[in-house]
Amino acid sequence: MASRKPYVPDQAMAALKSAAEALVLDGTVAQANIGVDYILMWPIGTEDKAREIAAAFHAAMHGLQQLYLAVPSLCERP
Repeated sequence: MASRKPYVPDQAMAALKSAAEALVLDGTVAQANIGVDYILMWPIGTEDKAREIAAAFHAAMHGLQQLYLAVPSLCERP
């Protein structure tokens, strides 16, 4: 069975992109790209740091999705 991808509100995407930009600016990663269904960052110095960043972005994206589902008036869908 196929299912729809979860909706990521524009505000959530802005927060994720801002965090990725901060990681580039402080030199933690050299490049970062974020889309509705992907997050790419490279290179990351250590596996531990990569796991830390991945866990944080995963929690943020899914937490913001759940917040949107619980309180849809927070974010207007285009």
